[in-house]
Amino acid sequence: MIGIFEGGASISKGMEGRFWFSNSYAEAAGRFMIACDDLRDAGHKVTSERMEIGMTGPAGEPLCIDVAIVGSLKSGKVILSSSGVHGVEGYPGSAIQLAIMDDLTKIEPFKNYAIIFVHVINPYGMAWWRRFNENNVDLNRNFLKKGQEYSGVPDGYHYIGEFLNPETPPQKKERWYKLRSHILIMKHGFNNLKQWAAEGQYEHPKAIQFGGKELQVGPKLLLDWLDEKLEGISNIWAIDLHTGLGPSGHDTLLISAGTSDEKFDYLQKLFPGHVESLDPNAGIGYEILGDLHQGLEDRYDSIEWTSVTQEFGTFKPTEVLKASRAENRWTQWGQYVDQVDARRHWSRENMLRAFNPKDEIWQAKITSRGRAVFNKAREDLLG
Repeated sequence: MIGIFEGGASISKGMEGRFWFSNSYAEAAGRFMIACDDLRDAGHKVTSERMEIGMTGPAGEPLCIDVAIVGSLKSGKVILSSSGVHGVEGYPGSAIQLAIMDDLTKIEPFKNYAIIFVHVINPYGMAWWRRFNENNVDLNRNFLKKGQEYSGVPDGYHYIGEFLNPETPPQKKERWYKLRSHILIMKHGFNNLKQWAAEGQYEHPKAIQFGGKELQVGPKLLLDWLDEKLEGISNIWAIDLHTGLGPSGHDTLLISAGTSDEKFDYLQKLFPGHVESLDPNAGIGYEILGDLHQGLEDRYDSIEWTSVTQEFGTFKPTEVLKASRAENRWTQWGQYVDQVDARRHWSRENMLRAFNPKDEIWQAKITSRGRAVFNKAREDLLG
């Protein structure tokens, strides 16, 4: 196996990619705990905790945000790797984290920096095949800055709200979806629609991209934990793992809002061909409210942050939206006995595959690139 310092090269054909992907939340959580034990067995200092959100999964398993610290926080330097803020995106995010943790077992223990792994911020969504949490909240719209309020909708939301959120169960073959979406694109422009649909809204609890009316249980547990752990930290290199935006298998590093022009230019040189701003007119991204990194940088503003959202493309934007829209229609307006029954519906399976394709080439690409970006971030933090 080629080690962590060499850009996430393959372990072997059989171990690369698919091997790291779990089939359920419970499996991923169990593998994460085993990975922590493997690091301890390799001589690393590891502290880990499980933070229960008070919900259970399909097999009755407790749903938890798992966290682990490898190395020494006394160094003041941290790499923060987070996954699963969008539920089903936790499957590829977890796979990347497990691959990185395996790489770490091959190197000597270290004290000159620490790695914080936050494994699956939205375990409910991952377990039940949703992007949103138990309250239909998009947790990446829930980390508002000080002074921001859980209210309002994007400027052009009134143009698209009805299209995004029909109050009827979904149809497997929706005849007019493609036509209606293309008419809206022609009328308002794709970049405007992208911004209005994805920015986050705080007025319609049963609609997609709902940011909530208060800080949710999972984010609160995480922030309370970080309040204690980040005291005395001076530098953090943060990577939040996502899927669903961009060309299939290609990763785009979306740079946190408020990043200086100087740092943006530096990151473009560090990761040529992969860095974009959140400007909806500049690439695949869009400006959002309440995302994880905005919330962390605002809360811990004495720390020097370098933050990227690593987005791996899956399918075309209209197809990804179609899956998200159908799943939410089923959850809000479908008829089912309980959550186990709801999870059997085709829209949940489509949702899972829209953000977690069952394609071995795709899986190999994202685990390789996830490790490569992590390794480069480590070098930059220590450089």
